[in-house]
Amino acid sequence: MSYIDRLIQDCYQAKSTEPEEEFILNDLSDLGGIKKAIYVIEDVGGDISKTYKSLEVYKKSKERCCPKINKKASPIMYVGSSTTNITIRIKQHIGEGYKGTYALHLKHWFTGEYKITIKKYHENISRRVLQIIEDDLSDKLQPAFGKQGGNNK
Repeated sequence: MSYIDRLIQDCYQAKSTEPEEEFILNDLSDLGGIKKAIYVIEDVGGDISKTYKSLEVYKKSKERCCPKINKKASPIMYVGSSTTNITIRIKQHIGEGYKGTYALHLKHWFTGEYKITIKKYHENISRRVLQIIEDDLSDKLQPAFGKQGGNNK
C-alpha cells in the first residue's frame, strides 16, 4: 500500500473514531492505566493576552524548553497527545519535568487557573490516526502554544 493510500485510510479511520472517555483532570491518579489520549490545556477565566505575553517573556529566558508561540492568544493554551505515558507528559506541562523537555512548564510562569481535559482512546488506535485526530482538534481550537504534527514531521 502506498503512503497516500495509507494516509487516506488513516484519515477515514480518524474521522470515524471517538474517544472512549472524556473527562476533566482532577488529580494525576485519574490517569492511571491510560495508554493513548489527547489532552487540551485551557486557561480558565484569565486574561488570555496576559497569559500569551507571559509565556513569550518566559520563553526568552531560556530557563526551560517551551513550546512554539502561535499567531494569537487563545483560552486554549495547548493541545497534545500521548501514546506512552500520559501521567509523565501532564507532569511536564504542569512544570514537574526535565527543563529540556518541550512543555508548558506552567508552575514556572503561569499564575492563573487552568483545566486539562483528557480524551482517552482505545489502546489499539495507531499513532498515525491519533496524530490526525490531534491535528484536527488543534486546527479547530487554535491553541495559543504548540506546534501541529508529530515530532517526526
